[in-house]
Amino acid sequence: MRTFMAIRTNTRVETQITKTQEFLKINGFFGSWPKRENAHLTLFFFGDIDDQEISVVEDLMDRIIPPFKPFPMRVSGIGLFPSKGLPRVVWLKCEGSEVLNLYEKLNVELKKHGFAFQERFTPHLTVGRLKGIPKNWGEVISNITYEPVSFECNTVELFSSTLTHNGSVYSSVHKSIFGG
Repeated sequence: MRTFMAIRTNTRVETQITKTQEFLKINGFFGSWPKRENAHLTLFFFGDIDDQEISVVEDLMDRIIPPFKPFPMRVSGIGLFPSKGLPRVVWLKCEGSEVLNLYEKLNVELKKHGFAFQERFTPHLTVGRLKGIPKNWGEVISNITYEPVSFECNTVELFSSTLTHNGSVYSSVHKSIFGG
């Protein structure tokens, strides 16, 4: 099963992502634009893992996540992957030390079970994966401004991801709730 671990956002954040997508589209950007209801902050992308690995991840989530207290996530600013050269992904920046602490604790435990991820974690919300950009792309990106928005982080979910003609369909497989 194709899976990832993530934190859901809220309608204010979804609205900001949609507004940013519309701004990019009317200014000549082409790409794939995640559906509003799919907005999330990815902690880990596992790719295809089997039922035994899913069970390991679920157990680990249930052990590590409950001691964390719910925390706010501030969304402010725009970012690009890669950071140099022509951009392929546009995203909104997520700020907060709590999510970095959560990621680090999960990452350490996942590594013990044979999972490997990038060492550098950049908390973000994907706005779009770009397939075409206008010549003045840098100017357009620099004109994206918005009032910071926030969402409450109180659960982490393991999702399955099914690729369809109409985009990805996400289904929650497991949920761990913050309780600290």
